[in-house]
Amino acid sequence: MFDFLKKKKKDKDAPEKKIEDNKKTTTEESGQESGKDPGKPVKQKRFPIKLILTLLLVLLAVCVSAFVVYKFWFLPKQSEDMAPVYKKLELAHINLPDEMLEFCFDNFPDLYTAMRQFNREIDLFEKEIERIEQISLTYPDQKKISEKEKKSWIKAKDTLKKTFLKVEKPVKETYVLFRVNKKSGFVQIDEKRKELTQIAQSALVPAQKMTKKLKQIEVVPEGLIKGTLYKLKKKFL
Repeated sequence: MFDFLKKKKKDKDAPEKKIEDNKKTTTEESGQESGKDPGKPVKQKRFPIKLILTLLLVLLAVCVSAFVVYKFWFLPKQSEDMAPVYKKLELAHINLPDEMLEFCFDNFPDLYTAMRQFNREIDLFEKEIERIEQISLTYPDQKKISEKEKKSWIKAKDTLKKTFLKVEKPVKETYVLFRVNKKSGFVQIDEKRKELTQIAQSALVPAQKMTKKLKQIEVVPEGLIKGTLYKLKKKFL
């Protein structure tokens, strides 16, 4: 009787065992067909690094070529001999109208540069005079010291302004002559260009020596943000 029950149990387990054997056989056969060991994990394919680098180099070459083609074929070409274009600037301490400043820019370029420098120097003089006056008001009992220093700055400023007033007069005359008779105007431009430029540049030398001291003793604002902004301004402006 027990033998009968054991036999019956074996008969029930037989289909399940057969299914497992079939699965195992199928797995082994598939592994043999693919040439891989069924016991080892399948390695994933990696994209070749050399191929990636090659593609990047090709892409870079295409971008460079496109830029070169655009620059030399499609970008508007500017002549090397093209004259600089006048841009209107407010020179508060120069007593010349804008059309005469443009005339200087075109015909007396070095003198025009000196005029811009003169305008900056006068701004520095006025700021320094104002600073000394504030000290004088704060310490009235020491007014003699402040007044003496202020007088030296005022004298230097007035001397510089008088020199440039002398330069402005022949510029006005040459401009009007140029408008009336261009030929005579060009002759006078050639005659006055070197002379007027030398007068202006010579007057700037002592003034710039004085203001150079101001630039050396400028106080950097405290604080990270203010200090950084100050340094960036001095570097790029």
